[in-house]
Amino acid sequence: MTDKSALAEAGLDESHIADYLASQPDFFVRHPGLLEQLLLPHEQRGSVSLVEARMERQRQRIHQLEEEITQLMSVAGENERIFRVYLDMYPRLFDCRTPAELEQRIAHALRERLRVTAVRLVPDARWCNLPKARPGEQLEKLYRERMAGQDVYLGRLGREEKQRLFGDSLVNSCALIRIGQQGEMGLLAFGSADSSHYRSGMDTLIIRQLAGFLALLLPRMVEHGHA
Repeated sequence: MTDKSALAEAGLDESHIADYLASQPDFFVRHPGLLEQLLLPHEQRGSVSLVEARMERQRQRIHQLEEEITQLMSVAGENERIFRVYLDMYPRLFDCRTPAELEQRIAHALRERLRVTAVRLVPDARWCNLPKARPGEQLEKLYRERMAGQDVYLGRLGREEKQRLFGDSLVNSCALIRIGQQGEMGLLAFGSADSSHYRSGMDTLIIRQLAGFLALLLPRMVEHGHA
């Protein structure tokens, strides 16, 4: 008679046993002798006891947790490095008198220390009311077609969009950040040659903070006629 037939004669099936054991986590504490009698198949070692199987699972879980911790520490270290780059850059931006100088300072810092190949700071002409600024219609088109009402876009651009923003710079992924509460001050754009450098879902806290910082600096430049 098979095990399943014996269970059926007793009015049970394996699911009943599994449910009972799940509801009685101390069952094997009350019946410790069963732990050594129960055997489980093992790919490398043949049959092993339930205790050995559980210990093996715990070792595997510990190894997995150690790998996850190592990855988290690596990510934390990289995030700290990026944060320090921005932290060192902020004081240098106070000395800038025009958006062009801001763009140059930001580009210099990010090209040297991070994988950023191009930086564009594009003031909106309608906000600063100066003819040298980029026409607002071009930003509106980018907002409408690419950003779809979002204040941050991460990913790729079409050929014409890249050419308009970054010229001939090698850009395969980008970050676009509106400046101002409604994006009324303009756009800050980062470009990277790495197609996966800027991607949907990545954290945007640092670049949002930079955009907020620029929203404080740009009005002073417009007020003093330096935009």
